[in-house]
Amino acid sequence: MPGNKHMNKKNIRMRRMNKKAWLRIVEAFLAILIVVSAVLIVMSKNQTRMDLSGDVNYKQRQILDIIAKNDSLRESILQNETTDLNNQILLMVPRNWNFTTKVCGIKEICTTDIPLDREVYVSQIIITSSINKYDPKKIKFFTWRK
Repeated sequence: MPGNKHMNKKNIRMRRMNKKAWLRIVEAFLAILIVVSAVLIVMSKNQTRMDLSGDVNYKQRQILDIIAKNDSLRESILQNETTDLNNQILLMVPRNWNFTTKVCGIKEICTTDIPLDREVYVSQIIITSSINKYDPKKIKFFTWRK
C-alpha cells in the first residue's frame, strides 16, 4: 500500500500540472483574441475613411456634371461669376459639408484658403465654352466635413 500512496501523490501533481497547462492555453487564446480584435477594430475604422472618400468623390462628380450641363451656370463661370455657382452647389451638398470653389484658367494652379486641420477632397472640371463665348475655365471644387 505504500506504493499506492506514492502513486496518488504523483497523480495529484500531474492533475495540478495539467490544470496549469490548460489555464495557460486558455490565457494564450484570450490574449490572441484580444490582439486580433484590436487589429480588426483599427482596420475597420480605416476602411470607413476610405469608403468616405469614394462617396465624397462620387457626390462631387455628380454636382460638377450637373453644373457642366447647365447653360446659365456655364455662362456665369466663363464670366468668373461664382455667386450663382455657389448657391446652386449649396442646394446639392450634404448639410455636414463645407465647400469652396475656385474658377481659374486652364493652365493656372487653382488654390484657395482651406482648413489645414481637415481632410479636404478636391474635384475639378473644365468648362470650355457657352453658346456665346469661348474662354476655357477650370472649376476646382473643394469639400470638407464641418
